Amino acid sequence: MRRTTLGACALALAVFVSDSHAQAQQQNSRYVVVTSFDLPYGPDRGKALSYLNEYFLPGTQLNPRVRNSRVMIHQWGKNAMQVVLVEEYDNWDDIMAPCGQPCDDYNDQNAPPEEGEAGYAEYQEMVDVFFEAFSSHSDEIYTTNMNRAVNEGTRPSLIGAAPPAADDN
Repeated sequence: MRRTTLGACALALAVFVSDSHAQAQQQNSRYVVVTSFDLPYGPDRGKALSYLNEYFLPGTQLNPRVRNSRVMIHQWGKNAMQVVLVEEYDNWDDIMAPCGQPCDDYNDQNAPPEEGEAGYAEYQEMVDVFFEAFSSHSDEIYTTNMNRAVNEGTRPSLIGAAPPAADDN
């Protein structure tokens, strides 16, 4: 009986410690969304990049919930056509939340031309080229411990071998 009680107490303590550790980790973590797709070289590449910059990215760049954002274009290696979009958020809910007012204002001021208006054919061509490439994109979501991050002007708070799990927050 005593062995069972000690086992149950040890299990309860382990669950408590790991749950507390998970909560601490979550408080010091961020979510990183990585979207990648291939954008072939050729005369249409510039059209797709124009659409990306003018219409697609402002939803990320203006979103107050996005902590950091990067657009990376593969420069060396076997898949030089790859474009990677990286966004960093404080929590899962921020990923799912709409951008809101900043994006609404931008979209109102930068509405794409409608059919029959000047520039519509060029806009539609950008859309078609971009979404043809983007149709095979992949999305992945990661978490990162910010105590191990290097940010401009700062160094990680944990350097070297990781301390025991209870202190790793």
